Amino acid sequence: MRVPEFPVHLHSTRFVFRDFTETDRAGFIACQMDERYRALYGHPDSAETLGRSNALFDRFLDWQHAQPRRNFQIGIFDRPTAELIGCTGLRCRDAPANSATFGIELSPAHWGRYRAAIEATAHMIAYGFRELDLVTIIGDTASGNKRIAKLANWFGAEITAERPGPDWMAERGWTEIDWSLHRHVWEQGTAQAQTERTEPIPRALPTLPAFPK
Repeated sequence: MRVPEFPVHLHSTRFVFRDFTETDRAGFIACQMDERYRALYGHPDSAETLGRSNALFDRFLDWQHAQPRRNFQIGIFDRPTAELIGCTGLRCRDAPANSATFGIELSPAHWGRYRAAIEATAHMIAYGFRELDLVTIIGDTASGNKRIAKLANWFGAEITAERPGPDWMAERGWTEIDWSLHRHVWEQGTAQAQTERTEPIPRALPTLPAFPK
């Protein structure tokens, strides 16, 4: 794994993707405490849930100072307004060598902005393969998101397993689907898109779930 320059700061026409700072805490906690978000994961409106959300944000900040840095969790910000609309990340510490676990989620107010998820995923996967020199990016998603098959075809990910998921998935009759994307497959897709002078192949995953809480 290559060690890139920090802090992470990526951008597109509409969005900025960067490391969290303390000033982002209030926006992150507001997303986590939104009743729609809590309902999805079955979290009550309680001091315990609030504490868990603050601890999660603390963990993201701590990861930035690890030597060497192995986990990357960055915010997705609307470029014109600087509003936090979600987060995405690559976690290498507990993944196999030269691999990372990918995750993404949008805040409840932006769950309908599917193009935002596509754009964020494209940038994060490119960062993993180009800047971190990863060989494989892995992840999982809920079977309840019907777009997964179409998206897997778009960016070349291979579905590797299907298994029972956590309680919040089981309550909805969903399973957890594991997927894997190899760098050479991603590079072939990018080269083909450039040769045909088309827009890059969307390389994205459904917006839910992100990482296990």
